[in-house]
Amino acid sequence: MSTHQNDRSKLTSAKHIQIASIFSSKETADDAIDEVVKSTDVGQQQITLVQPGDTEFNRKLEGDSKALGKMMWYSHLILGASGLVVGLIIAYLLVAYGPALTQQNPTATYIAMVSPGIFTGVFVAGLLSLRPDRTQIIDVVRQAVKRSQYAVVVNLRKDQSVSRISELFSRNSNKVVESIQ
Repeated sequence: MSTHQNDRSKLTSAKHIQIASIFSSKETADDAIDEVVKSTDVGQQQITLVQPGDTEFNRKLEGDSKALGKMMWYSHLILGASGLVVGLIIAYLLVAYGPALTQQNPTATYIAMVSPGIFTGVFVAGLLSLRPDRTQIIDVVRQAVKRSQYAVVVNLRKDQSVSRISELFSRNSNKVVESIQ
C-alpha cells in the first residue's frame, strides 16, 4: 500500500480536493466505501466507483467539462488583462520618468512593455491550466482500469478531513492519491 500526499492539496480547502484509491477487488472497494461513509460525513453522492474496462473514467474524474473550459477561458482573460495593465503602468513610468530613449519613443515603449505583459499573463494562465497534479491522479486511475483493478474517487466538500479520508482508504487500498480538482 502506498499513499501519496500531494503538497499542493495541503494548500487549499478540502472542497477543492479529490482523492482516488485503488483496490484489487470490488468487494474491497465496496467495504472501503462503506467504512468511509459510516465513519465520516462523506455522502454516497460524493463517491464514484470506476470499474475495470470503464471507458468513461475520464468523465467521472473531470466532471463537467464546460465548467472547466469556462474557468480556463476566464483565467486567460483575467491574467491577460492583468498583464496588459502591468505593461501599461511600466510603459507609462518609463515614458514619464525613464531614460531619454523611452521618453523620446513613447509608442515603441508602450509596444515593448504591453506585448510581454499580455504574453506573460496568458502564459501564466496556461501554466495554471496544465495542472500536473491532475495528470497524476488520472494516470493512477487509468493504470488501475487497465490492470483490472477498481478505483474509488471522492470529491470532498468544505470542512471534510482529507487526511482522515485518505487514512481510511489506505487501510485496504493498493494506492491512494490526492489532487486539487
